[in-house]
Amino acid sequence: MKKTFDLVNDKEKKILVVLCVMIAGVVLFLLLVSLSQRRSYFKAFSSYSVKQEDYEQLNKTKVEKEGEWIRWQDARGDMDELKKKYFYDDDKEGFERLRLDLEQLLNKARINVSSRKRYGYVEFKGETIRKISVTFDIKGSYLSLKRFIHSVEEFPKFLLIEKIDFLNIDARGNVLELKVVLAGYYES
Repeated sequence: MKKTFDLVNDKEKKILVVLCVMIAGVVLFLLLVSLSQRRSYFKAFSSYSVKQEDYEQLNKTKVEKEGEWIRWQDARGDMDELKKKYFYDDDKEGFERLRLDLEQLLNKARINVSSRKRYGYVEFKGETIRKISVTFDIKGSYLSLKRFIHSVEEFPKFLLIEKIDFLNIDARGNVLELKVVLAGYYES
C-alpha cells in the first residue's frame, strides 16, 4: 500500500485528501440527516401501529355490531312469526277462533262444560298485546281434567290456564267440579 502512495505526487495527494475529507463530510452529513429521518420513520411507524390497532378494534366492533343487528333482525322475524302463528287476531274472527278452539279442547278431553261462559278483556298499558279471559265451570274425572290440561299445553295457539278452583269433589273422588279461567292472547 505504501508503494501505491509513493507513486502519487504531492499535488495528487492533496487532491486525494480533499476528496477524502469531502467524502467524510458527505457521509457525516448523510448520517446526521438520516438520524432525523430515522426518528421520524420510527414515529410514523409507531403511529401507524397505534392506528392499525385502532382499526382492528373498530373492525372487531363493527363485526360484533353487524352480528347483533342480524340477531335483532332474526328476533324481529321470530316475533312476527310468533304473532302470526300463536296469537289470535284482533277482530271478530279471532274471538270466534278462540271460542272454537276452546270447544275443540273441551271435546277432545271429553269434559262437560256449563253452558255459561264469562269473557273478560284486559289491555296492558304501553303494550300491543291484549288478553281475553274465559271463565267456565267443568265437571269430569281427574283423568279428563289431566287430558284437558295436556291438550291446552300442546295447543299451537298461545292459551294458558290461569286459574283452577275446585268447587266440589264427590265422596269417592271420581267426579270433580272445577271453575277454570283460561286466557288467550291477541295483538291489536
